[in-house]
Amino acid sequence: MCFYFTNCVNDGDFEIPSSLGNEENVKLASILDSIQAGIYQLKTIKEVKELYISGNEPLKVASKIVVKGYVISSDQKGNYFREFYMQDAPENPTAGLKVSLNLSNNYNKFNFGREVYISLKDLYIGETNSGDGIITIGGKISPTDALEIQNVSTNQLEKHIFRSENTTVITPKLVSLAGVNSSDIGTFVKVENVIFPTNLQGKSFVDPTEDFDTQRKIQTCQTLGFADLLLETSSFASFANKTLPSGGGTINAVVSNDFDGDFLVLVLNSDEDISMDGERCATLSEVDFPTILLEEDFENSTGEIRITDWLNFREEGTQSWRSYSDTYSQSKAARVGSSNSGNASTITWLITKGVNLDTTSAEFLSFETSNSFANGSNLEVLISTIWDGTAINVTSATWDVLPAKIVSDGENFKNWIHSTYVNLSDYSGTAFIAFKYTGTGNINFDGTYELDNIKINAR
Repeated sequence: MCFYFTNCVNDGDFEIPSSLGNEENVKLASILDSIQAGIYQLKTIKEVKELYISGNEPLKVASKIVVKGYVISSDQKGNYFREFYMQDAPENPTAGLKVSLNLSNNYNKFNFGREVYISLKDLYIGETNSGDGIITIGGKISPTDALEIQNVSTNQLEKHIFRSENTTVITPKLVSLAGVNSSDIGTFVKVENVIFPTNLQGKSFVDPTEDFDTQRKIQTCQTLGFADLLLETSSFASFANKTLPSGGGTINAVVSNDFDGDFLVLVLNSDEDISMDGERCATLSEVDFPTILLEEDFENSTGEIRITDWLNFREEGTQSWRSYSDTYSQSKAARVGSSNSGNASTITWLITKGVNLDTTSAEFLSFETSNSFANGSNLEVLISTIWDGTAINVTSATWDVLPAKIVSDGENFKNWIHSTYVNLSDYSGTAFIAFKYTGTGNINFDGTYELDNIKINAR
């Protein structure tokens, strides 16, 4: 009877204690003393994530490493199950990860904002679903799949995961839907000016025909066009059957991936993290921005991309941007990939000619991307107004990352994804747009990206 009662309390619903028990305090103090003495090494979440590559065999941690984070998810409303996410700072986080543990209703112990220390020796870093891109701390390798890990057990929990008395206010990081990327996975974010598309009005968070998760499209209005992402809700969430808001407003949520790792999603802690009682936003179209400052569809390119006043620059490796004829779209595009290159690292830039932003009052960049098994590689779009146009100074110039939507790994290779319209109006002078590809020599993860229909609309 005593054993049964104890387990119910640990796994049930009770008030979060303002202070910890003596035994828990002693264990945490011992860990902190060991870090101070140099016996244990405190690593950042980013450093821990760099120890593992998505899709590889899980890594069993052999050294005395401790990672610290702040809990930013909650299973109180049923939208998470035996897991929590933690990020590296209460405000402006740079990285986050998932902790898989054999504890239901874990919000009672690891409440939102709680500072947590995890001793990683003899635990695993990997994925609970191989290739899903969600780097996770777990307790053992799955007996049915050697590429996956399972929960930290109850016995392991007491020896490895320690909460401090500190519960901190978490400030969601303000992001744009178009700019959310894989580096944001495991962090708590805020998106403003959000609406659900009109075709979802009257529908619930979860499709009643789904057994597990439902993804609903959310959109933000930009001055020109929309940006969109997916909001994922579990069929076990207490708000699963509630009707989606019909107005506009904000969403606070955790960034994650869908089950297969194909798409980025936002996951709510509670429907109370949605405030969408305001007016629905409105947007303009391309006809309202008739001036074309830059336009390139690569139809006249062959071989390596050579366009007057553009630069096709190899920073590392031997692969360049090349002309590519797409069978399905029946058009040409630019293409780059590190597949079978033999290069340990590939970094290749395609940089447009300079565009004068001082002759117009508002400018918007758009383009389309497609891919072929892009896992393990990355494409980003950058802008610089100080680069001098020479190859020797590409890497030394200041480049800002633009919040454009890039095709995701799981997108069908036949599809082309619009970037959304990226506002360049905060920039002035002569601007250069760069498409920077980064890949490795790993034959299992070297990816290929295609790029087409680059345009800057202005007025």
